[in-house]
This record gives sequence, C-alpha cells and structure tokens, in this order.
Amino acid sequence: MVLALFITAAGANACDGMLSLFSDQSGGNCAATIGFCEPVPLYLMYIRGTGPQIAAGVAFRLAKSTADAMFLEPQWPGDNLSFGSLEGGMDVVFHTELGGWCSGSASVTYIGTIPVVNFADPDTFTVTVVEQPTYPGIFVLECKPSYPMYRVTGGTFVFNGRCKSPEDPFGEHVAVAASSWGAIKNLYR
Repeated sequence: MVLALFITAAGANACDGMLSLFSDQSGGNCAATIGFCEPVPLYLMYIRGTGPQIAAGVAFRLAKSTADAMFLEPQWPGDNLSFGSLEGGMDVVFHTELGGWCSGSASVTYIGTIPVVNFADPDTFTVTVVEQPTYPGIFVLECKPSYPMYRVTGGTFVFNGRCKSPEDPFGEHVAVAASSWGAIKNLYR
C-alpha cells in the first residue's frame, strides 16, 4: 500500500527539507577521511527545516564521483522494507503500524546507515543524494493519513576534503585578489 503511494505521487508539491549523508547521527558533519579499503559508515538523515514531518518512507538514489568507491549493504533500523538499489533508485518504507517516523517531530531524523569503502588510493570524492529515476525526485512521505509525498532536496558528502554544508560541499573557497608579479616577488624579499 505504502509503496503504491510512492509510485502514484510523482507530481507531489515541492517543499523545504533535505535528505543527506553525514558522518554522525546529529546531522552536523558532511565530511570524513577514508583510506584504502577502509569502510566508513555514512548516516542517511532527513533534515526537516521548514519541511514536513517525515512519515513512513523515503525515495532517493546515491551518486558517487568515483568508480573506485563502493556502497556496502545498508542497515535500516526497525521493521522495514527496502526496494531497489542505492545507485539505481531506492525506496525505504517503514511499517506504519509500528509508528514509522510519525512518533515525534524531530528536526533531524536518522533513516539508516550506508557503509562506503574505497578500493583505490583515495583522493577527494563525493557521494550525493540525487533523484530517484522511477518517479523523478527525492521524496519523503508526510505524517498525514494518506501519507502524501513531498519533494525534498539532496545533499552532498565529501570524502578526503572539507565542506561547509551539504548544499555547498566545497565551500572552502580560496579568496583570489588581483595582483601584479612585482607584488608577488615582494612577498619573498
């Protein structure tokens, strides 16, 4: 029943809120260091903002910027169903009779853990929550009787790099000022 709601609600209205990956369950750190063949757990979190209270499911896909990294088997808490694949499109549906995520009004909701491993000498790379292709978008089900779908944005996680926020993963921009060659030479005198 809930899966049918995902499929039929492709035209749901957009709203605030973000589904993103973090290195902790507080939803505050969007970067981590990873070594060769070292698995690192990423926590998939719904950041509510002014968006709806999440209900019984999410729909998303993960895109990585390197072929050298691999997603390991995700761990979803509680009694749930998951359909699809992380890179092809994933639906995670929690049984509503168990309360789903409707039991509270948290501003940050833990969805599950997704381990990542890199099989090469790792450089900076990213993992981004992107649109589910079956019914294009990133969605959460709202805590209302019919569990309407709401479109949210996806965030980016940075490995072996720094980020200011999931929306601006490479936010550590270096300021560049116009200068002359003579001014640069004076720095070394």
